[in-house]
Amino acid sequence: MHRELQCISAMSLPRVSAVTLSLLFIAACGGFTTISPSAPSAITSLSSVTSVSPTPAPTHAVGPDVPPGLVPTQQEITGSVGPLTNDVPPCYLERYACEKYRFTMRRDGAVEVTLTWQGGERAMLIQLYRTGAGLVHEDLAPRGSAPQITFRRTDITAMDYELRVVNMEPNTTHAFNLTLTTWE
Repeated sequence: MHRELQCISAMSLPRVSAVTLSLLFIAACGGFTTISPSAPSAITSLSSVTSVSPTPAPTHAVGPDVPPGLVPTQQEITGSVGPLTNDVPPCYLERYACEKYRFTMRRDGAVEVTLTWQGGERAMLIQLYRTGAGLVHEDLAPRGSAPQITFRRTDITAMDYELRVVNMEPNTTHAFNLTLTTWE
């Protein structure tokens, strides 16, 4: 009888340990559901483009270095987005208005985006999508910062892309400047 109890105790110890570790893991990870973005982690015609020409790489970059040998092209876009109205369909979470800008990467390369606007630092969001294939990058300005978002991605493959400038304040119009630099 004593031997049977030892076997039962020995078999239940791993189960008790596994359950205890699982509960600790769940409790430890449960707090991550309230974390919000704090830093840099959207079809309108490009007729509002003020310049499209090869230019030197911007010096305000945020992100990894661009691989050598790629040629930069920069576009400056000025526009406004919002408010959300009945004749403007929402494009972000079915609650927010956005402006969309498509561009094509003919070869693998890099992209850098800078969005500035008039308004609060959390009023706008920028998204980079592979057209028809999904989200590549999404950014908000850090809390307490200027109303500006800058990011660089060096893992851009040759295909069609879409930038979405999202107004996170559905009852306000925000004027913005968008700078898109591509390296191919």
